[in-house]
Amino acid sequence: MVFQSHIKDPNPAPLQRRGFTLLEVMMGTLITAFVFAGVISSYIFLGRALSRQANAESLESRTRLALYYFTQDVSSAISIEAANPGSQTTGSLMTLTVPTSGGGTHLITYACDWSQGSTHGVLERKVGIGGNYLVLLTNLTSFQIQYFDPTTNPVTVPSSVPSSPQINIKQVCMSYTTSAGYAPSGNVSNYSVVSPLVIMKNKSALVDPTKP
Repeated sequence: MVFQSHIKDPNPAPLQRRGFTLLEVMMGTLITAFVFAGVISSYIFLGRALSRQANAESLESRTRLALYYFTQDVSSAISIEAANPGSQTTGSLMTLTVPTSGGGTHLITYACDWSQGSTHGVLERKVGIGGNYLVLLTNLTSFQIQYFDPTTNPVTVPSSVPSSPQINIKQVCMSYTTSAGYAPSGNVSNYSVVSPLVIMKNKSALVDPTKP
């Protein structure tokens, strides 16, 4: 007869313990690296997208302000004292005579400053002769003012220096491209605008004496 002993062996055999092999460690590290790379890429992409959106909203806000002043000034002007198509030069683009609420008039000048380079133009608005400039647009890469007669035919004006007086100009529009952001960061937003034709309601359309 065989009896089973319930007495534990005082010296049991040690249990076998296994660690990760080098291949398993390398595979785990590789998978972790891929996961972290995906998370970081998503974070960077989302950050750039949000930054571009913020830049676009800032450009849109500046555009609304610039178009508001431009539309109000041109539509109420009684004459154009000087005009320039707006090539990339430093100087006034357009000088308008605008009536004031007190019954008088004052000059409003639009000037584009390209002294900081061909991709950093600044559009400024000045009221009066000695008034301060109000910056309307920054980081311009292109800017142009176009003039038209009452039948929307283009009116050509000199591109070198402002000329005065302007004949037969009845409608004006401006077009430009501006940007915001930092190129190395990949968050640059570009904004191009062509304003509608603004009619000079208070200005009489004169006949050009040089044309038959």
